[in-house]
Amino acid sequence: MSSFSAQQNDPFGRSLSVGLRIRQNTVFCALLSILILLGSPASSLHADLFHIDDGRVLDGTIVREIGDLVSIRTTDGTVVTVDRSQIRRTEQKSTPFDLYQKRASQLKSDDLTGHVDLAIWCGGMGLKAQALKEWKMVMLIDPDQEQARSKLGYIWIGGDWYLAHSDEARARKSELEQDPDSPVRKIPKELQLPEWEKESTKPVELPPLPKAGYARVVVVSDEKIGKTVPEPSGLTYHLRRMGGQLQFVPGQDDGKVPVVVKVKIRCYFVRLQTFYGAPISNVFQGEAKAQFFERNSEGKMVLRKTSTIRIPFSASASRPREQAMQYTYYVTLEAVAAKLSRWAWMKKRGSTSLPMPETL
Repeated sequence: MSSFSAQQNDPFGRSLSVGLRIRQNTVFCALLSILILLGSPASSLHADLFHIDDGRVLDGTIVREIGDLVSIRTTDGTVVTVDRSQIRRTEQKSTPFDLYQKRASQLKSDDLTGHVDLAIWCGGMGLKAQALKEWKMVMLIDPDQEQARSKLGYIWIGGDWYLAHSDEARARKSELEQDPDSPVRKIPKELQLPEWEKESTKPVELPPLPKAGYARVVVVSDEKIGKTVPEPSGLTYHLRRMGGQLQFVPGQDDGKVPVVVKVKIRCYFVRLQTFYGAPISNVFQGEAKAQFFERNSEGKMVLRKTSTIRIPFSASASRPREQAMQYTYYVTLEAVAAKLSRWAWMKKRGSTSLPMPETL
């Protein structure tokens, strides 16, 4: 359905000072009503500056005219209705709303960075409704985008996002504060961390990779959540223990690699477990999301498989939290490697099924 142009006979009446264009014929009014009911977007109309007799300047678009009354939808989403005689003049110019429409029309629906930048720009220009819309677009692309979640009123509680002050958020907080009935898992006083995780030693050198006859898999691991700074995850080391005709290498998709495994890992503190008020252990949660991408005949990466992993662990209340978090992270990596080793694509290439770590 085409938008209305701003020609001389424009029924919206760009020259609003002329009282001869106040009323329209019945057919046009009926058509206009249908367009409004069907949600004809205000973005298809030109946003103007309407100078009102009382000194107000309304930045928006006319969405309805009934007799002498003109309804204007402003850029913040509100509708203001004024008498036509109160509109001193209409100024046609590029407004922030016009610029927003132009930028939004040039963005692809999956352009995460573009929508983040546009949302920030809208906030700076006072386009609150458009900023919220863009933050919602960001969250659709990346549900864990912290800035979008924050702007939309979400908070992170025990492994998931909740609307602040919602019943669900309060229930989740209460759940984490309650003493669980499950037994405490015993963990050795000295955590048996792999050599490559210890600061006192250098990372072990992995055996050289074969040059031919192996399927090359690029491993992308995002381990920022749950750690103070990004650091090597050791996931490639875990995966290479699978064996078979597989070649795991860390890196990024350069547009040429045939297979990519993307892994996002979270490790976070859940609750303090007590026994009649006496602290026994801290409980941590490790979780991961692994995605398998394969390049098709057209050269595009296609998502073939997704797996999620959750590993709950406890640690002595006397043990430093940072050390316990590191151990939980290490065991989560073990679980990710074990999960991937069972994927059909890996099994066809001779991978060995790695054992899953013990859980509570």
